[in-house]
Amino acid sequence: MKYFIALSLLFVVFTTKSQIINNPQSEFTNTGIYHIDKITILDTATIVEVKISFLPNWWTTFSNKAYLENADTGEKYSVKAIEGAKFNIKLWTPKSGDTSVKLIFPKLDKKVKRLNYGDEGKTSVYGISFQGRPKTDKPNSMPDNVLKWMDGQIAGNKRKMDPNQFYVNDSIKIVGYIKGYDKRAGFASGIIYHQNHLTRENFPTTVRIYEDGRFECSMLAIHPISSNIFFNNQSINFYAEPGTVTGIILNWDDFLLADRYRDRRYEFKNVQYLGVNKSVNGMLASIKFTRPDYGKLDDFLEKQKPEDFKNIQLQHWKKARKTADSTISVKHIPDNIKKMIVNQVDLTYANYLFDYESSRSYNRKQKPDNQILKLPVPIDYFDFLNKINLDDESLLISNEFSTFINRFEFSPVYERALLYDRDNNGNGYLKLDSAYLTKNKKSSLVFDIAKLRSLISDFKFNQYKNKNFAKETSYLSQSIKEPFVVSEMNRMYNKYKMGNVAYELPNNAAADVFKKIINPLKGKILIVDFWAQWCAPCRSGIETSLSMRKKYQNNPDFDFVFITDSESTEAPFYDDFTIKNSMINTHRIKADEYLALRELFKFNGIPRYVLVSAEGKIQDDNFLSYNLQDEFSKYFPEKFTDAYWK
Repeated sequence: MKYFIALSLLFVVFTTKSQIINNPQSEFTNTGIYHIDKITILDTATIVEVKISFLPNWWTTFSNKAYLENADTGEKYSVKAIEGAKFNIKLWTPKSGDTSVKLIFPKLDKKVKRLNYGDEGKTSVYGISFQGRPKTDKPNSMPDNVLKWMDGQIAGNKRKMDPNQFYVNDSIKIVGYIKGYDKRAGFASGIIYHQNHLTRENFPTTVRIYEDGRFECSMLAIHPISSNIFFNNQSINFYAEPGTVTGIILNWDDFLLADRYRDRRYEFKNVQYLGVNKSVNGMLASIKFTRPDYGKLDDFLEKQKPEDFKNIQLQHWKKARKTADSTISVKHIPDNIKKMIVNQVDLTYANYLFDYESSRSYNRKQKPDNQILKLPVPIDYFDFLNKINLDDESLLISNEFSTFINRFEFSPVYERALLYDRDNNGNGYLKLDSAYLTKNKKSSLVFDIAKLRSLISDFKFNQYKNKNFAKETSYLSQSIKEPFVVSEMNRMYNKYKMGNVAYELPNNAAADVFKKIINPLKGKILIVDFWAQWCAPCRSGIETSLSMRKKYQNNPDFDFVFITDSESTEAPFYDDFTIKNSMINTHRIKADEYLALRELFKFNGIPRYVLVSAEGKIQDDNFLSYNLQDEFSKYFPEKFTDAYWK
């Protein structure tokens, strides 16, 4: 059949009048892999040659649902045949990464002037022109109105932080522009996974993108941050200080290259920074160093003894520091920025060493016969922390600090179990301090932050048990050195002392999305589960709760709602998983809507559970669903007695 089609096409090409458009221009494309290389318009068919530029030895597919679309009328032309590949069969790229196929479509109407191309219902190339390059005033430039807007946002914002004052409560504003952006990009917002590292409070912030490519957001911060904006799962680094506006200019071509180079963390090449933080951003972006390879961590766990792994990584760490130090010297980078760069290197490698140790117990369960995994971790394994100044407040600036403090507080260095040994007049922190000082001779800012985070976790878990935290907060007020950390502890103490009070949803677009989902179930208490295909704990939680959900299915008092998004969970997986796990009230919403709900309920990570009262109020936006029966008895003691669950 394939050869018959090929011969027929050759015959058609040489016996009919044709119009050939080489390298046709398009208005917009959101794929970095496919390029329309040539269109041959015949009286009997339309042949579209698609060039594929991808990673060597990677695969792509073309389905029998590929289509051309009249960009002006929406009329579709479905694919009839393919050359150079087979429908729905993997097409592997050669070593060059480049190959091509021919797609054969029906004859086009003579009135067609512009085409769109897509597959599986998703358009990827828009406005393919038969008339040459579409008219644009200044290709790949910033329009005058955008320049004026950017200048207005940044002008007058000359605030610089007092170098002697690290902690400042103020807003950070980000403004920017994506050159070449089009509303047909498939996304209209980004997100910054912002966090208060001292208190573990999450403040994810949606970055709104306007149709003309401008974007902006604002968020509260307590110190300078080095963070990332995520647009369409691509990460753009930035540095910002409280009370300042940071400008960022991006180029759509970088998004296309990131789509092509999927085997790596693609670094945008054409980022421009503006505003008072311009020079700092430029210097931070200029430093490159080799990062640990997480793709090989499982292999190292099974084949490298703890002391060998540590020594090898210390050597890599040393080389990374040397590379950074060399660039710092050549570029004459100031000491305050040098400190941030060194911290970034140090925290990156410290996290890798932490992750090796913390992953061993899980891998040991998976492979109980592996002799390497049975070996104990040496007593001095964690002395790599001596390479880091744990009293340096500028550690908090790094985007690696969130992982670092989490690993620290759940590592053997921080003897968390001592907190639950309530001797010493009920003060576990006295024992914790004593043990830490015995081994480390002095306390540190990192240790104090870990203590505060532990106390806040205790606040959260025990808020309805009338537990008296006065002694512990009083003790920590004396033992924690940094006054701002103490003030944050007192703020959180007062917050949790008030208890968890149900609140009304605000009047905004994100709340409207949520109300549309929950309103059909009003009158029932709802456990809303935010999940995704890639999130193993999410899937595990859903599978674990299946028996309980079946037991209480159709009960009049409470129900479960599941929310994921089209970007994180593929349609075939979603359909199969939701059926297998009896996920009745389930929703797969747009990625932009999901990001808005992240900001609404202030969560960076998933799984996340939100408890909604029967009246539609938010009872708890960080609900402990694994402890559902106990939590229900706290919130609704009259209805959910012990007898209810029997």
